Amino acid sequence: MQYLSARQMWHDAFYSRSANDQLLEINRSNANLLRRKPVMNETQTRGPADNSSRVMHMAKAGRVQSEIAKLPTHLQAFGMYCWAPKEQDSLPTYKHHNEIANALAQEVKEKFPREYAYYTSRVSIVVLNVLKYEFERDKGRQPQNIDITLAGAMAMPKDKVRAQWGHIVKHIRNCIRDMQLDADFNRDLEIASLRLFNETLNVTNKWDVLDSEKSKSQYMTLAKLALKSFAHQDQSYLFTASEDRKPVTHSKPLYTNEYLAWRVGVAAANWKRDGWQDAFEQMTSVLNHWARESLEKLALIKNQWS
Repeated sequence: MQYLSARQMWHDAFYSRSANDQLLEINRSNANLLRRKPVMNETQTRGPADNSSRVMHMAKAGRVQSEIAKLPTHLQAFGMYCWAPKEQDSLPTYKHHNEIANALAQEVKEKFPREYAYYTSRVSIVVLNVLKYEFERDKGRQPQNIDITLAGAMAMPKDKVRAQWGHIVKHIRNCIRDMQLDADFNRDLEIASLRLFNETLNVTNKWDVLDSEKSKSQYMTLAKLALKSFAHQDQSYLFTASEDRKPVTHSKPLYTNEYLAWRVGVAAANWKRDGWQDAFEQMTSVLNHWARESLEKLALIKNQWS
């Protein structure tokens, strides 16, 4: 296989072909064999289920994985989060979502006992829809306005939903923000964002800003969002034909400044004034340095294989 970039090498080294992919390859090999004209006294070097390409892939993948294993732990986690194939198993995600939904329902029960007692089923509808709304925003998507969604789910006019449930929706959203939710728990994200948090403060020498647990939580949240945003935009370079970061397709930033400010817990008007924009840009600069450091050796190997 001819690799186009070091990012693609990282991705391919951890890609496991499904049974369907292997079956298609076998069928394709058999079909090619049947189409060939017989030749007298020909030595058969390729069987019906030739797996030479698979063996070659495994050999190259092993070499790449060996080089990745030599990287520092935070760079391994960073690369796995940005470039490794994503797992498709959604069962842990659903379990995680249900646990959060139950915790939010209990919070509403304690904070708004009257509404919970009278409208228990509707509280569940509100919790699940607001949770889904925030998970979508965490992924960088732009879901439908929550008032419209709840109006449809509860068969009520939008204005009535806002008047009757607006204060509860606001409380649930604040609880979700305070929980620092991620759509899916990811070990690589946790390791890389913690190192990013520490390294950024070392570079900027701003440890004095961490005057409370809230400040630490805010900067840690910002580190996770910066890493997610970087990984999203860096996907544009995954299959580019060179290492000079010319994107295949241009992707927009994952988050708006308004969303970032809301997640961190500051007023949107104070996002730049209080230095949060500078901190986010500094984190992005650190991540760009990590990318170059992580891919340097793989780029050399790619050139050897070209």
